Amino acid sequence: MTHTVSATFKTDSAAREALLKLEVAGFSEKQMSLVATDSSVGQSFNIEKGTKATEGGAVGASAGGIIGAIAGGLAAAGTILIPGVNLVVYGTAVAAAAGAGVGAATGGLTGALVGFGVPEYEAKRYENEVKNGAILLVVEADSSERAEIIQDIFKQGDAYNIAA
Repeated sequence: MTHTVSATFKTDSAAREALLKLEVAGFSEKQMSLVATDSSVGQSFNIEKGTKATEGGAVGASAGGIIGAIAGGLAAAGTILIPGVNLVVYGTAVAAAAGAGVGAATGGLTGALVGFGVPEYEAKRYENEVKNGAILLVVEADSSERAEIIQDIFKQGDAYNIAA
């Protein structure tokens, strides 16, 4: 059974620190999704709007680790427009929900997150925070014990609105 843990970070340094700790704990970039406005991602991960996929690979290779993979993926993916908000979405979980039209059908990022299994009240809070510049991390764990590790990492960092 998959367990989803999510939280927002108000600063890029807090999000980066959480990503590094998740990597040390053995989580892969395939288990993580990141959502932010295009302006916060540009500031946080040094991604320029309109970056090409080949350049994304170079960004990822130069940064290394999970942050490099996410930076490369963000650069390659570009901006996904979800109604009402210019968002950059990285990761299979949220990107799949948004790509399937869940967000458009049920209302922006909230709909995409609900489609992924985040409770609606949390999803609404996350959408509001992301609109105001926060970075959302969503991590999938394969057991409740691994989900607790994610929660602990988030609690040790500067995470807000942790939901599991």
